Amino acid sequence: MAAVLITAAALALSTASAATAQATSPASIRDADQQMLLGWASHDLTTMAAEEAAFGRPNGMLSTYVDFVQSPAFPHAYADAAAARGSALLIAWEPWDWNRPADQQPEFAPRRIAAGAYDAHLKAWLRDAATRSADAEIIVRFAPEMDDSTRPWSSKAGKKATTTPTDYINMWRHVYALKQAIAPNLVFLWNPLNYGAGPYPFESYYPGAAYVDALALDGFNWGTARPQSPGWQSTEDVFGFTRADGPVVRLKKLAAGKPWGIAEAASAPDDPASFRAGGSQYAAWGSWVFEWPENPPYEATADDWITQEGWSRMLIRRARDSGASFVNFFHTVKETDWRLSDTEVGRRVFDEAS
Repeated sequence: MAAVLITAAALALSTASAATAQATSPASIRDADQQMLLGWASHDLTTMAAEEAAFGRPNGMLSTYVDFVQSPAFPHAYADAAAARGSALLIAWEPWDWNRPADQQPEFAPRRIAAGAYDAHLKAWLRDAATRSADAEIIVRFAPEMDDSTRPWSSKAGKKATTTPTDYINMWRHVYALKQAIAPNLVFLWNPLNYGAGPYPFESYYPGAAYVDALALDGFNWGTARPQSPGWQSTEDVFGFTRADGPVVRLKKLAAGKPWGIAEAASAPDDPASFRAGGSQYAAWGSWVFEWPENPPYEATADDWITQEGWSRMLIRRARDSGASFVNFFHTVKETDWRLSDTEVGRRVFDEAS
């Protein structure tokens, strides 16, 4: 990723905003009166500072990732940054080794974690987290996207994998019990993928209301970023905010009043030419025209759907109107360029939350 030049004026804006936030109590997804929190995952803290300058606002929910091998320590630098802004901190805590194939890590099988094989590591990490829980609300996405098939805690992560939803539930309940004993103020977030590639629906992995503090979904509009993608999709296609069988509706049934939100979401970049006759996304454009009478007040114009910026604005609106406590964007370059801050229109997307 190319380095971003931050001007002194932009840094001053970010610093002043952070100082103002620090004067108030830390943001919390458990506060019913709290405005929906809006944040993004950056490449790193330096990149995030540049993005804050571009967006003209502090990040309301910092987001980072740790695993058990390559990045095993509690991310204190992110906790410092969240505390300085009065923001929440969202941590994906992943029980595996990022640098190895998922189907070659039997040592991280959920049943081993449930049996206590990693208790020393879990307890040490939780003790560190407990020391920071007064500085910022710390939300932990432990073993997320379990309904997919690409991680050691997923079902069918490899041909010889035997992990079941029951194994996952037992692991979760074991780690949650440790959390309750060591760091009860942490928010443990149960976080499936909207439509997983695994053999079981996400409800099969739910450990029960007594073992979950909050819930979230991940979902992306892939466009043509990967061959198996269904093509350009609306926020309703991705999350099903209003459909009885939609992921959001199903998640809210499980939540039963607990806080819920969107932990990872983004749209692939748009290519206006692809929506014209002969373009790769012309069929999607045709679907939009057909569905148009049903979509307002959301996708009321073409730009609200067939652009990366419009898709992101509609996600914020739909999530807020559905009662979400937070939306966190995957604002980085990975499979494609998911970022919004490269265009003037994109930099205004977060104004939707104001």
